[in-house]
Amino acid sequence: MQNLPLFRELSSVLCSYKIESWQTKDFWEKVKLLNVSDNNINYQSVYRLIVRLANEGYLDIDFEKSKYNLTKYNENNKLQEFRSAFCFGSLTILKKISSEKLKFESELIYLEEEIDVLEELKDQFPDIQTKIEQLIDLKIHRIKCLEIKVRAIISLINYLSKS
Repeated sequence: MQNLPLFRELSSVLCSYKIESWQTKDFWEKVKLLNVSDNNINYQSVYRLIVRLANEGYLDIDFEKSKYNLTKYNENNKLQEFRSAFCFGSLTILKKISSEKLKFESELIYLEEEIDVLEELKDQFPDIQTKIEQLIDLKIHRIKCLEIKVRAIISLINYLSKS
């Protein structure tokens, strides 16, 4: 199946969206966004792939919502198997994003430990206490920036996981 025309583009759509009550035209609109020429041959290729995915159990036909020869498709658990097999890009991106999050979290721990040591040094070196406090303030500012980045990455991971 992966050798069929427009398989890569349709796979990208299936990897990027939750399929609920989609018609062929919905798939086609998303495929066209990937710079695929808007012509009948490409539309038919996408249609054949959708039918094949439904026949092989990756998509369910929603008979209650399908009317007047307009078939509506929903994803099912088997589509997750498809995504595991063919959605390398999105998994790689999630791994990179998660790796970046771990890097920030590691730096957060390092900075917090550094602040603890600086607090101890204030008592040992009272003559440079002001400078130590300034350095602590810089470290606290960096921690706040990193916490914002971690929260943003968590939001992005959650958003990408739902798509």
